[in-house]
Amino acid sequence: MATETRILTAPLDGTSVRLYAEVTGMLARFNSAIGPKGDVANDLPDPSPDTAETEAALRLALVAMTEAQRRIERQEARIRELESLSVTDELTGLLNRRGFDMHLIKALAQARRGERRGVVLMIDLDRFKPINDTYGHAAGDGFLQAVAGVLQADVRESDIVARLGGDEFAVLMTDLDQASCASRARALSDRLNSHIVDWHGTLLPISASVGFVAYGSSDSPTDILAQADKLMYLQKNARRDTGSGPN
Repeated sequence: MATETRILTAPLDGTSVRLYAEVTGMLARFNSAIGPKGDVANDLPDPSPDTAETEAALRLALVAMTEAQRRIERQEARIRELESLSVTDELTGLLNRRGFDMHLIKALAQARRGERRGVVLMIDLDRFKPINDTYGHAAGDGFLQAVAGVLQADVRESDIVARLGGDEFAVLMTDLDQASCASRARALSDRLNSHIVDWHGTLLPISASVGFVAYGSSDSPTDILAQADKLMYLQKNARRDTGSGPN
């Protein structure tokens, strides 16, 4: 009876590698103990192996394999956690810039394959610094979290909302026809700018400048973001001129 020992390949840490080496050695001892010795009729195992040693080796092998599997599962869970943290904004729970860029690249690739359209919004808050200066950073953090909540509440589940950094946010709306791109973007901008945050009894209205650009199959991530950013700053300047934007 021939028994084959296979070593699993996995992204293990040093301890797990050592455990697999130990398991392999134990299995080799186990196979040696129960395997044929010399010429045995009909290829049967030797009827008198060291049973105690065999059972001990098997128990140790099972314990080591179980522990190795647990280590692998913990390591995989940690990898998933780190991957999530790498694309998540800690304060708001939204995607960060890296996460947003990944989704935008994917959306534009889908647009090239199937002529699918969508819209990208760049959002910059007006008069945010005075909130921090007047009420403290805790108020500023709460204000940013409220903005994140408004944006998430007013988009579809398939849309992507991100905090790019500071008081700058972005939204990616996919699978829209050209007419819907502008109407959805304006509706979100109106919704955001009509919201008031209640910070422990102090009412803080949200004021945001929004630039949006519809994308198609021929657009690149860099061009889309640059255009949306440019339009956002044009709106910010216009709002400043009318007194409705930043001071």
